[in-house]
Amino acid sequence: MRPPSSTLLPLALLLLILAGAAPAAAAVPSQARLVVPPGSETTLKSELSLPVKALPAPLLQPVAKGALLVEIDVTKLEKELDGTRKTLVRAQAERRRLATERGATSSTPTSQSSAALSAAQAVANAQMAESTAMSDLSRLQTQIATASLHAPADGYVIEQLYAVGAKTKRRKPLLRFAEAAKTVVEAAVPAAEAGPFASGVEVRIAAADSTKAFRGKVESATLAGDAGESVALRIRPLELPFLALDSVTPVTLTVER
Repeated sequence: MRPPSSTLLPLALLLLILAGAAPAAAAVPSQARLVVPPGSETTLKSELSLPVKALPAPLLQPVAKGALLVEIDVTKLEKELDGTRKTLVRAQAERRRLATERGATSSTPTSQSSAALSAAQAVANAQMAESTAMSDLSRLQTQIATASLHAPADGYVIEQLYAVGAKTKRRKPLLRFAEAAKTVVEAAVPAAEAGPFASGVEVRIAAADSTKAFRGKVESATLAGDAGESVALRIRPLELPFLALDSVTPVTLTVER
């Protein structure tokens, strides 16, 4: 006997729901280690020879793009900038005074006299002095604004090459830095649970207490251990990891759906 039509629709909906439902991805416990592959680090240089005032970025810990890595003492530049501002004010005042005098001279019948030519040269010299002072002012302002070193990308300070108080050397390495995008997470999962973690799969790497997490992409998955009881994963971070460099950290791995 055909079932009443009133029961067909709910049954069909139930079958569709069951067919489309996917099991929740299981979080697999692991131990993660973040490393910098050989040749992936870079050196950041100082453009000035000035003392190091502070080193606020912790070694081997994650830092976001734009974070202050090295604070440079720019007291010397600030004093020079103050003197340049005063020089510029004097040069502008002198240029205006000479221009006014020249205007008065040119209105007389002897405007082509040697005195008039001398006045024109004086105005030109004053304009040159003003231009030089403005150029120096712009240079010093730029140097002060860019003297301290900031993270060029999300990443890690591997080594600081100057201590606080030491004077940096112009265009010499100031610290060693690794971009987070060039680091690799090394982790291992039991072979029996490694099926979902294939090369190219995106995963979520979370702290053991799930308070912090970041996404990554599996680059390789290879058997490990004497009996192949585990699978070693190499994962490229897609976001700034919360992991410290070269430290083993308990995490859970989950395949992103």
